[in-house]
Amino acid sequence: MSSSDFLFSFLLFFQVQIESIKESGFYKILAEKYPQVSQGLSQAPKMEPEIEELLKATGLDFDDLAQISLTIEGLDGISNASQEGRSPKIGSELDFLFTGNFKGELNAMKIFAFMLDKIDEEKGKEYRDKVEKTLSKDGKSASLIMPSDLLDQVFSDTDLLFLISQEGNYSKISVGLSGKMDSVPSSGDQNSSLACVNAMAKDRQITLGIKVDPALWERPEFNSQQQNPLLAGLANSVKGIREFGLSVSFREESLGLEICVNCKDTQSALGLWTVAQGGLGMAQLAMAQEGGQAPAILSRVKTQAEEKNVFVRVDILEEDFDEFEGMGLLSQSGESQEPDSKKDFNSLIGSKVPDFKAKLLDGSPFDPAEHKGKVLILDFWATWCGPCVKALPELIDATSGFGDDRVQLVAVNQGEGKKAISQFLKKEKLNGLKVALDRDRQVGGAFKVKGIPHTVIIDRKGVIRHVHVGFSSGMGDRLRTEVMKLLTE
Repeated sequence: MSSSDFLFSFLLFFQVQIESIKESGFYKILAEKYPQVSQGLSQAPKMEPEIEELLKATGLDFDDLAQISLTIEGLDGISNASQEGRSPKIGSELDFLFTGNFKGELNAMKIFAFMLDKIDEEKGKEYRDKVEKTLSKDGKSASLIMPSDLLDQVFSDTDLLFLISQEGNYSKISVGLSGKMDSVPSSGDQNSSLACVNAMAKDRQITLGIKVDPALWERPEFNSQQQNPLLAGLANSVKGIREFGLSVSFREESLGLEICVNCKDTQSALGLWTVAQGGLGMAQLAMAQEGGQAPAILSRVKTQAEEKNVFVRVDILEEDFDEFEGMGLLSQSGESQEPDSKKDFNSLIGSKVPDFKAKLLDGSPFDPAEHKGKVLILDFWATWCGPCVKALPELIDATSGFGDDRVQLVAVNQGEGKKAISQFLKKEKLNGLKVALDRDRQVGGAFKVKGIPHTVIIDRKGVIRHVHVGFSSGMGDRLRTEVMKLLTE
């Protein structure tokens, strides 16, 4: 089955408000802490040589790009492409409109002159003159029509219109089908016919909306499980979907994510919401099983059914990105992190404790140098880490019988804030645990922490004697044996 077999009529809208994102407080937080997150908005994408030549010749600057919008509509004729096993053509089978807003004033005539020169080079003066006759200027707008016979016939069978206009402190470049661009919206969402787009957060800067052909749900794969009541119910809920929407809102202290699914009626929306709510509950249960704790972000995911729409929303906080980093999903350098090897952390054994100072959860200072004469155990952990949560009680039990004057256990939290840690300790009844804060993971870096739990045992002279990574059954007994041996030295 080829990809063309899946072609149905559809409507897609995509918009990114780049300037607004860069001005948000949360973007600035991410840009400083995780440069790779902002790299896509800060660097120009790799472009074709012709586009790079255009930018150089006309003074267009990617850094001045404030907003891009794209609308694509699959027309009724798109089924022809499916039947003939080819890509759909712009014009008879696909309609599209692209706009790019730039800060400042663009020299439209210079841009069009560049395009005409390229036509002259590739097609000759006759074609150039033909296109130049379509050039028009009206006040702050200028336009040029690219005839279909100059375009790749496999790509398009309709003339394209290039329109450059000045609107206040911004210039707009629009490209679309000639005859369908009489009224290009000046700002905001270009396609308000999508219910999901209209229903999502108004402060969003990234928007994606898709309207699907109901015929899609009549395919055999959506009707093959009718004998199974559970799968049949899910299939029937899915078959009520008419639109998908996704939005991202960069706010001052959070990143708002929202999914909106528009259904044919309220009954379909309620059924789909029930499925979404059940799936969320199962995910929370699965990630919190065996005594572990689900990532904090999972508890903030909310679902809602409102008339014909089903919403899934969550606000991502700065500490969530710290948690993602701790899980190995994100790194400040932008490079993937390999799992910590035994050889790597064993290189610590026999060396002096790295010089560091930290703050305890209660605000008092922690300096390992002040604990010389004791066996010091540093356990690097986080509340979202299931193995860490299982390991802590064993570590506490293994060290509690020695007395704080002989053995000191300090749980060094990786990347989390005081509120999350305090709530966790209260819930797990671990209020007596001494917790050091390592919000930026500098202490963890000094001890080569890449995977947690990561437990370091230091003798009474301040020398690292044992390092263990991960949780294993009986680790408390092993730790007790190691501590007792160090105390006899």
